[in-house]
Amino acid sequence: MIDNYNYSKKFDSIREKVNRELENYFKNKIMECDDDEIRNVVEELQEFTLNGGKRIRPVIMILGYNIFKDIDEDIVKASISIEMAQSFLLIHDDIMDESEMRRGKPSFHKYFELKTHNKKLSENIAISAGDLIDTFSHEALLESNFNREDLLKADYEFSRVIEDTGKGQILDIYSSIGENYEEEKLLKLHYLKTARYTIQGPLIIGSYLASNYDYTDSIMSYGKNMGIAFQLYDDILGIFGDENKTGKSSKSDVNEGKKTLLIIKAYNESDANGKKFIEKCIKSGNVNDSDFIKLKNIIRETGSYDYSISKIEEYTKKARDELKRVKGNQDALNMIDYLSNYLINREN
Repeated sequence: MIDNYNYSKKFDSIREKVNRELENYFKNKIMECDDDEIRNVVEELQEFTLNGGKRIRPVIMILGYNIFKDIDEDIVKASISIEMAQSFLLIHDDIMDESEMRRGKPSFHKYFELKTHNKKLSENIAISAGDLIDTFSHEALLESNFNREDLLKADYEFSRVIEDTGKGQILDIYSSIGENYEEEKLLKLHYLKTARYTIQGPLIIGSYLASNYDYTDSIMSYGKNMGIAFQLYDDILGIFGDENKTGKSSKSDVNEGKKTLLIIKAYNESDANGKKFIEKCIKSGNVNDSDFIKLKNIIRETGSYDYSISKIEEYTKKARDELKRVKGNQDALNMIDYLSNYLINREN
């Protein structure tokens, strides 16, 4: 039986270690700056990265290592790589989505727009800052104290993870303008854009740094299925979550034209009038309150909401079955299972 209280405390303990390492890393990067403009951007990268992130990805990377070796200073230092990659991806994603808020505060480009009153300039700064912290992420990993063979294997996997995330982003962009509503394509998108860098990649990178290449298939399968479940739940939070807890507008996914599983299933189960209404909502760019309430009712009445919940349960079960195949530190495996439950029951 999983002891939620103790694993919650362990998660907080690991997260604090990651936060301290991030603070140290940025402190050194800021000290390296010999230009005020560059220093200002790096300081804002520090603020953006440290502001409210749950540190799920570095914690999972550390646990991937902990399955096979005890947690040490080296893996904590290496783990900040995936958190900085998260910042890089979010900064660019917010520009593309024209998102004004991130974690309850102005998104990176919006912060600079509020300062400069120049939209194009602010987006250019944000793009360059995203590129910069992407290089920081690889630097942090490559500077960690692991043997060359494992480190190169881990960094190659890290590069492939970012590559796949980029491919997923391309699918996401096209999905907002396409006319097709396909569940299979959406699940591929969720795997590439979310599962790879949120769960699967961090776990595998951690296990490689522990010099372990056993159970790779099971770890990869766990990460894929759990990552898809995570994103399906995130899509539910996006529309039905509490804005005060999620830190973003519950209309944002609809206004961005995202065809989540909630939308796809509701569309496919609706009559002609329902289909027209759903299309109107996701193409509006600024859905009004009454239409948004009606859309949420359609999602529930068509069974789409319950269908999404059933798919989350299906993928979570597949993931946990694969995790049981992995042999190693049982406490680390239990901690990963605890996080599995957290990821599909969180409020933000």
